[in-house]
Amino acid sequence: MAEVYIKNLGSIKEAYIKTGKLTVFAGENNSGKTYLNYLLYAYLDQRFRFKNKVFYEIAKSGREQGTYKFDILSFLDEHFKRLKNDMEKSFQKSLDSFYSADDGTFKEFSIELKVNVEEIKDNLYKKRLNHEMNVGKKSYTLCEINKEEDSADVHIVFHDPDAPIEVYADFINDTFVKEIFYDMHRDTFLLPAERTGINLFFHELNDKRNALINHLQKANIDPIDVIKDLIVSKYPQPIADYIQFLNNLTTLKKRKSEYSYLNKYLHHEIIQGKYGVDKNGNIAFEPYQRKFKGNIFKNKIDLHLSSSTVKTFFSLEFYIEHIAKDGSVLIIDEPELNLHPDNQRRIARLLARLVNAGVDVVISTHSDYIIREFNNLIMLSRNFSSRDSLLEKYKYDKSELIGPEKVKVYIVNDGKVESAEMDDEGIIMDTFDDIINQMNQSSNEIYITMIEEIDQENGR
Repeated sequence: MAEVYIKNLGSIKEAYIKTGKLTVFAGENNSGKTYLNYLLYAYLDQRFRFKNKVFYEIAKSGREQGTYKFDILSFLDEHFKRLKNDMEKSFQKSLDSFYSADDGTFKEFSIELKVNVEEIKDNLYKKRLNHEMNVGKKSYTLCEINKEEDSADVHIVFHDPDAPIEVYADFINDTFVKEIFYDMHRDTFLLPAERTGINLFFHELNDKRNALINHLQKANIDPIDVIKDLIVSKYPQPIADYIQFLNNLTTLKKRKSEYSYLNKYLHHEIIQGKYGVDKNGNIAFEPYQRKFKGNIFKNKIDLHLSSSTVKTFFSLEFYIEHIAKDGSVLIIDEPELNLHPDNQRRIARLLARLVNAGVDVVISTHSDYIIREFNNLIMLSRNFSSRDSLLEKYKYDKSELIGPEKVKVYIVNDGKVESAEMDDEGIIMDTFDDIINQMNQSSNEIYITMIEEIDQENGR
Protein backbone atom coordinates (compact mmCIF):
# COMPACT_ATOMS: atom_id res chain seq x y z
CA MET A 1 0.00 0.00 0.00
CA ALA A 2 1.36 3.40 -0.99
CA GLU A 3 0.88 6.31 1.40
CA VAL A 4 2.46 9.59 0.36
CA TYR A 5 2.10 13.33 0.66
CA ILE A 6 3.19 15.21 -2.46
CA LYS A 7 3.50 18.81 -3.61
CA ASN A 8 3.80 20.41 -7.06
CA LEU A 9 3.26 17.46 -9.37
CA GLY A 10 2.33 19.13 -12.65
CA SER A 11 -0.99 20.90 -12.16
CA ILE A 12 -1.47 19.24 -8.77
CA LYS A 13 -0.43 21.60 -5.98
CA GLU A 14 -0.65 19.09 -3.17
CA ALA A 15 -2.16 15.72 -2.43
CA TYR A 16 -2.30 13.03 0.22
CA ILE A 17 -2.70 9.60 -1.38
CA LYS A 18 -3.28 6.36 0.43
CA THR A 19 -4.01 3.52 -1.96
CA GLY A 20 -6.48 0.71 -1.34
CA LYS A 21 -6.91 -2.68 -2.94
CA LEU A 22 -8.84 -0.72 -5.57
CA THR A 23 -7.82 2.90 -6.10
CA VAL A 24 -9.70 5.23 -8.45
CA PHE A 25 -8.72 8.70 -9.70
CA ALA A 26 -11.57 10.62 -11.34
CA GLY A 27 -11.78 14.16 -12.60
CA GLU A 28 -11.82 16.46 -15.59
CA ASN A 29 -9.40 16.33 -18.51
CA ASN A 30 -5.93 17.76 -17.90
CA SER A 31 -6.41 17.60 -14.14
CA GLY A 32 -3.36 15.40 -13.44
CA LYS A 33 -4.79 11.87 -13.18
CA THR A 34 -2.18 10.37 -15.50
CA TYR A 35 0.58 12.14 -13.55
CA LEU A 36 -0.69 10.39 -10.42
CA ASN A 37 -0.81 7.00 -12.13
CA TYR A 38 2.74 7.45 -13.37
CA LEU A 39 3.88 8.60 -9.92
CA LEU A 40 2.42 5.50 -8.26
CA TYR A 41 4.05 3.37 -10.93
CA ALA A 42 7.43 4.89 -10.08
CA TYR A 43 6.78 4.52 -6.35
CA LEU A 44 5.51 0.94 -6.33
CA ASP A 45 7.97 -0.45 -8.87
CA GLN A 46 10.80 1.76 -7.53
CA ARG A 47 12.24 2.98 -10.82
CA PHE A 48 15.12 4.71 -9.07
CA ARG A 49 18.01 3.82 -6.79
CA PHE A 50 19.76 5.61 -4.00
CA LYS A 51 22.91 4.86 -2.07
CA ASN A 52 23.58 5.55 1.57
CA LYS A 53 27.11 5.75 2.90
CA VAL A 54 26.26 3.60 5.94
CA PHE A 55 26.11 0.56 3.67
CA TYR A 56 29.51 1.46 2.21
CA GLU A 57 30.96 1.54 5.75
CA ILE A 58 29.42 -1.89 6.48
CA ALA A 59 30.98 -3.26 3.29
CA LYS A 60 34.37 -1.73 4.06
CA SER A 61 34.49 -3.10 7.61
CA GLY A 62 33.03 -6.47 6.65
CA ARG A 63 35.43 -7.10 3.78
CA GLU A 64 38.40 -6.53 6.07
CA GLN A 65 37.09 -8.89 8.79
CA GLY A 66 35.33 -11.43 6.55
CA THR A 67 32.05 -11.01 8.43
CA TYR A 68 29.83 -8.27 9.79
CA LYS A 69 27.10 -8.64 12.40
CA PHE A 70 24.57 -6.09 13.59
CA ASP A 71 21.17 -5.72 15.22
CA ILE A 72 18.62 -4.69 12.59
CA LEU A 73 16.34 -3.00 15.12
CA SER A 74 19.12 -0.85 16.55
CA PHE A 75 20.28 -0.11 13.01
CA LEU A 76 16.84 1.27 12.12
CA ASP A 77 16.63 3.29 15.33
CA GLU A 78 19.88 4.98 14.36
CA HIS A 79 19.61 5.30 10.57
CA PHE A 80 15.97 5.13 9.46
CA LYS A 81 15.33 8.87 9.39
CA ARG A 82 18.34 9.45 7.13
CA LEU A 83 17.42 6.53 4.89
CA LYS A 84 13.89 7.85 4.44
CA ASN A 85 15.16 11.35 3.70
CA ASP A 86 17.61 9.98 1.09
CA MET A 87 14.82 7.95 -0.49
CA GLU A 88 12.58 11.02 -0.82
CA LYS A 89 15.37 13.12 -2.36
CA SER A 90 16.27 10.37 -4.79
CA PHE A 91 12.65 10.07 -5.85
CA GLN A 92 12.43 13.79 -6.55
CA LYS A 93 15.65 13.80 -8.57
CA SER A 94 14.50 10.88 -10.72
CA LEU A 95 11.25 12.42 -11.97
CA ASP A 96 12.63 14.53 -14.85
CA SER A 97 14.05 11.40 -16.43
CA PHE A 98 11.06 9.24 -15.48
CA TYR A 99 8.56 11.57 -17.16
CA SER A 100 11.03 12.28 -20.01
CA ALA A 101 10.83 15.97 -19.15
CA ASP A 102 13.34 18.78 -19.44
CA ASP A 103 15.86 19.07 -16.60
CA GLY A 104 14.37 21.05 -13.75
CA THR A 105 10.73 20.43 -14.69
CA PHE A 106 10.08 18.81 -11.30
CA LYS A 107 12.49 20.89 -9.23
CA GLU A 108 9.60 22.16 -7.06
CA PHE A 109 8.19 18.66 -6.55
CA SER A 110 8.47 17.06 -3.13
CA ILE A 111 7.31 13.80 -1.65
CA GLU A 112 6.98 12.62 1.93
CA LEU A 113 6.76 8.88 2.50
CA LYS A 114 4.16 8.02 5.12
CA VAL A 115 5.79 4.89 6.53
CA ASN A 116 5.66 3.47 10.03
CA VAL A 117 9.12 2.53 11.26
CA GLU A 118 7.68 0.36 14.04
CA GLU A 119 5.77 -1.74 11.48
CA ILE A 120 8.93 -2.02 9.39
CA LYS A 121 10.92 -3.16 12.44
CA ASP A 122 8.26 -5.70 13.36
CA ASN A 123 8.17 -7.05 9.80
CA LEU A 124 11.96 -7.38 9.61
CA TYR A 125 12.22 -8.97 13.06
CA LYS A 126 9.76 -11.71 12.12
CA LYS A 127 11.16 -12.28 8.64
CA ARG A 128 13.91 -14.70 7.65
CA LEU A 129 16.59 -13.20 5.38
CA ASN A 130 18.67 -15.30 3.02
CA HIS A 131 20.27 -13.30 0.19
CA GLU A 132 23.27 -14.27 -1.91
CA MET A 133 25.35 -12.38 -4.46
CA ASN A 134 26.56 -14.87 -7.06
CA VAL A 135 29.08 -14.08 -9.79
CA GLY A 136 30.62 -15.88 -12.74
CA LYS A 137 29.41 -18.72 -14.91
CA LYS A 138 29.85 -21.21 -12.08
CA SER A 139 27.80 -18.97 -9.80
CA TYR A 140 30.48 -18.32 -7.17
CA THR A 141 28.94 -16.85 -4.00
CA LEU A 142 30.67 -13.58 -3.22
CA CYS A 143 28.50 -12.39 -0.34
CA GLU A 144 25.70 -13.73 1.90
CA ILE A 145 23.19 -11.93 4.10
CA ASN A 146 21.34 -14.08 6.64
CA LYS A 147 18.90 -13.58 9.50
CA GLU A 148 16.65 -16.10 11.24
CA GLU A 149 12.94 -15.62 11.91
CA ASP A 150 12.02 -13.81 15.14
CA SER A 151 15.54 -12.47 15.51
CA ALA A 152 17.21 -9.08 15.10
CA ASP A 153 20.70 -10.50 14.43
CA VAL A 154 21.93 -9.97 10.85
CA HIS A 155 25.04 -11.83 9.69
CA ILE A 156 26.87 -10.82 6.50
CA VAL A 157 29.64 -13.04 5.13
CA PHE A 158 32.27 -11.69 2.68
CA HIS A 159 34.01 -14.49 0.73
CA ASP A 160 36.61 -12.50 -1.24
CA PRO A 161 38.77 -9.89 0.52
CA ASP A 162 40.02 -8.63 -2.86
CA ALA A 163 36.59 -7.90 -4.36
CA PRO A 164 35.88 -4.17 -4.78
CA ILE A 165 34.17 -2.57 -1.81
CA GLU A 166 31.71 -0.88 -4.19
CA VAL A 167 30.45 -4.28 -5.36
CA TYR A 168 29.74 -5.38 -1.81
CA ALA A 169 28.27 -1.98 -0.89
CA ASP A 170 25.85 -1.99 -3.83
CA PHE A 171 24.63 -5.49 -2.98
CA ILE A 172 24.11 -4.68 0.71
CA ASN A 173 22.54 -1.30 -0.08
CA ASP A 174 20.06 -2.70 -2.60
CA THR A 175 19.16 -5.65 -0.38
CA PHE A 176 18.34 -3.60 2.70
CA VAL A 177 16.63 -0.78 0.83
CA LYS A 178 14.32 -3.40 -0.66
CA GLU A 179 13.72 -5.08 2.70
CA ILE A 180 13.15 -1.84 4.61
CA PHE A 181 10.94 -0.11 2.02
CA TYR A 182 9.19 -3.33 1.04
CA ASP A 183 5.96 -1.60 -0.05
CA MET A 184 7.96 0.18 -2.75
CA HIS A 185 9.02 -3.04 -4.43
CA ARG A 186 5.93 -4.48 -6.07
CA ASP A 187 5.57 -6.13 -9.46
CA THR A 188 3.71 -3.30 -11.18
CA PHE A 189 2.25 -3.21 -14.70
CA LEU A 190 0.83 -0.05 -16.28
CA LEU A 191 -1.53 0.08 -19.26
CA PRO A 192 -1.18 3.59 -20.74
CA ALA A 193 -3.99 5.44 -22.49
CA GLU A 194 -1.92 5.15 -25.69
CA ARG A 195 -2.01 1.32 -25.56
CA THR A 196 -4.30 0.79 -28.56
CA GLY A 197 -2.05 2.69 -30.95
CA ILE A 198 1.13 1.18 -29.52
CA ASN A 199 -0.34 -2.33 -29.85
CA LEU A 200 -0.72 -1.70 -33.59
CA PHE A 201 2.51 0.10 -34.41
CA PHE A 202 5.23 -1.20 -32.08
CA HIS A 203 6.61 -3.52 -34.79
CA GLU A 204 6.78 -0.62 -37.21
CA LEU A 205 8.65 1.50 -34.66
CA ASN A 206 11.27 -1.22 -34.32
CA ASP A 207 11.52 -1.74 -38.09
CA LYS A 208 12.12 1.98 -38.68
CA ARG A 209 14.91 2.05 -36.11
CA ASN A 210 16.58 -1.02 -37.61
CA ALA A 211 16.31 0.37 -41.15
CA LEU A 212 17.89 3.65 -40.08
CA ILE A 213 20.81 1.82 -38.45
CA ASN A 214 21.35 -0.25 -41.61
CA HIS A 215 21.42 2.88 -43.78
CA LEU A 216 23.90 4.54 -41.44
CA GLN A 217 26.21 1.56 -41.63
CA LYS A 218 26.28 1.84 -45.45
CA ALA A 219 27.02 5.56 -45.35
CA ASN A 220 30.23 7.32 -44.34
CA ILE A 221 28.70 8.16 -40.98
CA ASP A 222 29.72 6.80 -37.62
CA PRO A 223 26.36 5.50 -36.37
CA ILE A 224 27.35 5.29 -32.71
CA ASP A 225 26.19 8.78 -31.73
CA VAL A 226 22.93 8.33 -33.61
CA ILE A 227 22.37 4.95 -32.02
CA LYS A 228 22.82 6.54 -28.61
CA ASP A 229 20.01 8.95 -29.48
CA LEU A 230 17.87 6.06 -30.67
CA ILE A 231 18.23 3.98 -27.54
CA VAL A 232 17.50 6.90 -25.21
CA SER A 233 13.73 6.88 -24.91
CA LYS A 234 11.86 10.05 -25.73
CA TYR A 235 8.80 8.62 -23.99
CA PRO A 236 7.87 8.75 -20.31
CA GLN A 237 9.15 5.63 -18.59
CA PRO A 238 5.72 3.90 -18.41
CA ILE A 239 5.34 4.24 -22.20
CA ALA A 240 8.88 2.98 -22.80
CA ASP A 241 8.21 0.05 -20.45
CA TYR A 242 4.98 -0.77 -22.27
CA ILE A 243 6.78 -0.85 -25.64
CA GLN A 244 9.43 -3.10 -24.09
CA PHE A 245 6.65 -5.38 -22.80
CA LEU A 246 5.30 -5.74 -26.35
CA ASN A 247 8.78 -6.51 -27.65
CA ASN A 248 9.04 -9.35 -25.10
CA LEU A 249 5.71 -11.05 -25.86
CA THR A 250 7.24 -14.24 -27.24
CA THR A 251 9.23 -14.74 -24.03
CA LEU A 252 6.48 -13.68 -21.63
CA LYS A 253 3.87 -15.96 -23.23
CA LYS A 254 5.84 -18.99 -21.97
CA ARG A 255 4.72 -18.11 -18.45
CA LYS A 256 1.35 -19.03 -16.98
CA SER A 257 -0.29 -16.77 -14.41
CA GLU A 258 -2.13 -18.22 -11.45
CA TYR A 259 -4.98 -15.86 -12.40
CA SER A 260 -5.40 -16.99 -16.01
CA TYR A 261 -8.80 -18.48 -15.11
CA LEU A 262 -10.16 -14.92 -14.83
CA ASN A 263 -9.79 -14.52 -18.59
CA LYS A 264 -12.74 -16.84 -19.14
CA TYR A 265 -15.01 -13.93 -18.22
CA LEU A 266 -13.11 -11.55 -20.54
CA HIS A 267 -13.13 -14.04 -23.43
CA HIS A 268 -16.82 -14.94 -23.25
CA GLU A 269 -18.50 -11.84 -21.86
CA ILE A 270 -16.52 -8.99 -23.43
CA ILE A 271 -14.39 -9.79 -26.50
CA GLN A 272 -16.10 -13.03 -27.64
CA GLY A 273 -12.83 -14.75 -28.44
CA LYS A 274 -9.19 -14.88 -27.45
CA TYR A 275 -5.75 -13.73 -28.59
CA GLY A 276 -2.69 -15.46 -29.95
CA VAL A 277 0.93 -14.40 -30.31
CA ASP A 278 3.13 -16.10 -32.93
CA LYS A 279 6.88 -16.76 -32.75
CA ASN A 280 7.60 -13.33 -34.28
CA GLY A 281 5.52 -11.48 -31.71
CA ASN A 282 2.64 -10.78 -34.10
CA ILE A 283 -0.74 -10.49 -32.38
CA ALA A 284 -3.90 -12.06 -33.77
CA PHE A 285 -7.46 -12.41 -32.52
CA GLU A 286 -9.43 -15.65 -32.63
CA PRO A 287 -13.16 -14.86 -32.39
CA TYR A 288 -15.65 -17.39 -31.10
CA GLN A 289 -18.32 -18.71 -33.41
CA ARG A 290 -21.38 -20.52 -32.14
CA LYS A 291 -21.84 -24.00 -33.58
CA PHE A 292 -24.34 -26.36 -32.12
CA LYS A 293 -23.81 -26.27 -28.33
CA GLY A 294 -20.11 -25.50 -28.17
CA ASN A 295 -17.56 -22.94 -29.22
CA ILE A 296 -15.17 -23.22 -32.14
CA PHE A 297 -12.72 -20.69 -33.57
CA LYS A 298 -13.03 -18.83 -36.83
CA ASN A 299 -9.89 -18.02 -38.78
CA LYS A 300 -7.48 -15.74 -36.98
CA ILE A 301 -7.78 -12.00 -37.56
CA ASP A 302 -4.72 -9.74 -37.47
CA LEU A 303 -5.05 -7.28 -34.63
CA HIS A 304 -5.18 -4.25 -36.96
CA LEU A 305 -8.31 -5.71 -38.61
CA SER A 306 -10.13 -6.36 -35.34
CA SER A 307 -12.59 -4.12 -33.51
CA SER A 308 -11.47 -1.24 -31.32
CA THR A 309 -12.58 -3.20 -28.24
CA VAL A 310 -10.39 -6.14 -29.22
CA LYS A 311 -7.41 -3.85 -29.85
CA THR A 312 -7.87 -2.22 -26.45
CA PHE A 313 -8.11 -5.41 -24.40
CA PHE A 314 -5.07 -7.30 -25.69
CA SER A 315 -2.60 -6.16 -23.04
CA LEU A 316 -5.03 -6.67 -20.14
CA GLU A 317 -5.81 -10.19 -21.35
CA PHE A 318 -2.11 -10.97 -21.76
CA TYR A 319 -1.34 -9.57 -18.31
CA ILE A 320 -3.97 -11.76 -16.67
CA GLU A 321 -2.92 -14.81 -18.70
CA HIS A 322 0.85 -14.60 -18.25
CA ILE A 323 2.04 -11.94 -15.78
CA ALA A 324 -0.35 -11.29 -12.86
CA LYS A 325 0.52 -12.79 -9.50
CA ASP A 326 -0.44 -12.41 -5.88
CA GLY A 327 0.51 -9.02 -4.47
CA SER A 328 1.22 -7.43 -7.84
CA VAL A 329 -0.23 -4.08 -8.93
CA LEU A 330 -2.12 -3.26 -12.14
CA ILE A 331 -2.46 0.41 -13.13
CA ILE A 332 -4.78 1.37 -16.01
CA ASP A 333 -5.20 4.77 -17.60
CA GLU A 334 -8.84 5.03 -18.70
CA PRO A 335 -10.02 1.39 -18.78
CA GLU A 336 -13.17 2.59 -20.56
CA LEU A 337 -11.33 3.44 -23.80
CA ASN A 338 -13.37 2.44 -26.91
CA LEU A 339 -15.93 0.58 -24.82
CA HIS A 340 -19.73 0.54 -25.10
CA PRO A 341 -21.39 1.32 -21.73
CA ASP A 342 -22.23 -2.38 -21.32
CA ASN A 343 -18.57 -3.30 -21.59
CA GLN A 344 -17.58 -0.47 -19.29
CA ARG A 345 -19.73 -2.14 -16.65
CA ARG A 346 -18.16 -5.51 -17.42
CA ILE A 347 -14.62 -4.20 -17.13
CA ALA A 348 -15.51 -2.86 -13.67
CA ARG A 349 -16.65 -6.35 -12.69
CA LEU A 350 -13.49 -7.95 -14.10
CA LEU A 351 -11.29 -5.50 -12.18
CA ALA A 352 -13.20 -6.31 -8.99
CA ARG A 353 -12.55 -10.01 -9.59
CA LEU A 354 -8.83 -9.25 -9.94
CA VAL A 355 -8.84 -7.28 -6.68
CA ASN A 356 -10.58 -10.05 -4.80
CA ALA A 357 -8.15 -12.61 -6.24
CA GLY A 358 -5.13 -10.72 -4.89
CA VAL A 359 -4.04 -8.07 -7.42
CA ASP A 360 -4.16 -4.41 -6.37
CA VAL A 361 -5.73 -2.22 -9.07
CA VAL A 362 -5.30 1.52 -9.70
CA ILE A 363 -7.29 3.29 -12.44
CA SER A 364 -7.98 6.78 -13.71
CA THR A 365 -11.38 7.19 -15.31
CA HIS A 366 -13.98 9.52 -16.81
CA SER A 367 -16.62 6.79 -16.81
CA ASP A 368 -19.79 7.22 -14.81
CA TYR A 369 -20.72 3.66 -15.83
CA ILE A 370 -17.62 2.20 -14.18
CA ILE A 371 -18.20 4.15 -10.98
CA ARG A 372 -21.88 3.17 -10.83
CA GLU A 373 -21.00 -0.49 -11.41
CA PHE A 374 -18.46 -0.35 -8.59
CA ASN A 375 -21.26 1.07 -6.45
CA ASN A 376 -23.49 -1.87 -7.33
CA LEU A 377 -20.72 -4.27 -6.31
CA ILE A 378 -20.18 -2.35 -3.06
CA MET A 379 -23.89 -2.37 -2.17
CA LEU A 380 -24.19 -6.07 -3.00
CA SER A 381 -21.23 -6.85 -0.71
CA ARG A 382 -23.49 -6.10 2.26
CA ASN A 383 -25.68 -8.79 3.77
CA PHE A 384 -29.43 -8.28 3.35
CA SER A 385 -32.28 -10.73 2.83
CA SER A 386 -32.89 -10.15 -0.90
CA ARG A 387 -29.24 -10.01 -1.94
CA ASP A 388 -29.02 -13.51 -3.43
CA SER A 389 -32.14 -13.02 -5.51
CA LEU A 390 -30.73 -9.75 -6.86
CA LEU A 391 -27.41 -11.44 -7.66
CA GLU A 392 -29.28 -14.06 -9.65
CA LYS A 393 -31.62 -11.59 -11.35
CA TYR A 394 -28.83 -9.31 -12.59
CA LYS A 395 -26.28 -12.10 -13.11
CA TYR A 396 -23.66 -10.92 -10.64
CA ASP A 397 -21.10 -13.35 -9.27
CA LYS A 398 -20.02 -13.26 -5.62
CA SER A 399 -16.37 -13.09 -6.76
CA GLU A 400 -17.14 -9.58 -8.07
CA LEU A 401 -18.49 -8.12 -4.85
CA ILE A 402 -16.14 -5.67 -3.20
CA GLY A 403 -16.37 -4.22 0.29
CA PRO A 404 -16.04 -0.44 0.75
CA GLU A 405 -12.99 -0.96 3.00
CA LYS A 406 -11.00 -2.07 -0.07
CA VAL A 407 -11.82 1.01 -2.13
CA LYS A 408 -10.11 4.41 -2.21
CA VAL A 409 -11.48 7.05 -4.59
CA TYR A 410 -10.00 10.49 -5.27
CA ILE A 411 -11.42 13.49 -7.13
CA VAL A 412 -8.73 15.37 -9.05
CA ASN A 413 -9.68 18.95 -9.93
CA ASP A 414 -8.33 22.52 -9.81
CA GLY A 415 -4.90 21.45 -8.56
CA LYS A 416 -6.37 19.49 -5.66
CA VAL A 417 -6.82 15.80 -4.92
CA GLU A 418 -9.66 15.12 -2.52
CA SER A 419 -10.87 11.83 -1.13
CA ALA A 420 -14.39 10.96 -2.30
CA GLU A 421 -16.97 10.22 0.36
CA MET A 422 -19.05 7.06 0.55
CA ASP A 423 -22.59 6.45 1.70
CA ASP A 424 -25.02 3.52 1.59
CA GLU A 425 -25.09 3.71 -2.23
CA GLY A 426 -21.31 3.57 -2.51
CA ILE A 427 -19.01 6.25 -3.93
CA ILE A 428 -20.36 9.81 -4.03
CA MET A 429 -19.13 11.21 -7.34
CA ASP A 430 -20.40 14.78 -7.69
CA THR A 431 -18.03 15.45 -10.59
CA PHE A 432 -20.15 13.09 -12.73
CA ASP A 433 -23.53 13.57 -11.08
CA ASP A 434 -23.51 17.36 -11.56
CA ILE A 435 -22.86 17.03 -15.30
CA ILE A 436 -25.54 14.35 -15.67
CA ASN A 437 -28.05 16.52 -13.80
CA GLN A 438 -27.17 19.56 -15.95
CA MET A 439 -27.60 17.50 -19.09
CA ASN A 440 -30.95 16.12 -17.94
CA GLN A 441 -32.11 19.62 -17.04
CA SER A 442 -31.09 21.11 -20.40
CA SER A 443 -32.63 18.19 -22.32
CA ASN A 444 -35.91 18.51 -20.45
CA GLU A 445 -36.05 22.27 -21.00
CA ILE A 446 -35.22 21.96 -24.70
CA TYR A 447 -37.86 19.27 -25.20
CA ILE A 448 -40.62 21.06 -23.26
CA THR A 449 -39.93 24.42 -24.95
CA MET A 450 -39.83 22.80 -28.39
CA ILE A 451 -43.14 20.96 -27.92
CA GLU A 452 -44.92 24.00 -26.45
CA GLU A 453 -43.84 26.29 -29.29
CA ILE A 454 -44.61 23.74 -32.01
CA ASP A 455 -48.06 23.25 -30.51
CA GLN A 456 -48.62 27.02 -30.45
CA GLU A 457 -47.53 27.36 -34.05
CA ASN A 458 -49.92 24.60 -35.06
CA GLY A 459 -52.75 26.14 -33.09
CA ARG A 460 -53.10 23.31 -30.68
